[in-house]
Amino acid sequence: MIITPLAEALRRDAAVLLDAYRTHRWVPQPGERELADELARGRWDAQFLRAALRKVPPDARGGRLIDVLEPATEVFDQAADKVPAAVMLQLRVLVDALTTTP
Repeated sequence: MIITPLAEALRRDAAVLLDAYRTHRWVPQPGERELADELARGRWDAQFLRAALRKVPPDARGGRLIDVLEPATEVFDQAADKVPAAVMLQLRVLVDALTTTP
């Protein structure tokens, strides 16, 4: 499967944010954790992601997580149900990390 430049940028940005989280260079706001919790419970597609992003808590609106997730809707739109596995995996690993560690 061919990864579009936007999909590759999304994968890379999610990996960078995960590294920043794991190395304590980024601490998510409570609203960003709420968003991650919401995402962890759903089926990942463009419609679900858009709905979750519409309900983003105010303290997460300007956060780094939203900067990674907003372009994901376009990637999901471009690829429909064929989002490259590497992209989906990196997003899921990031969300999982935020939901398992207080």
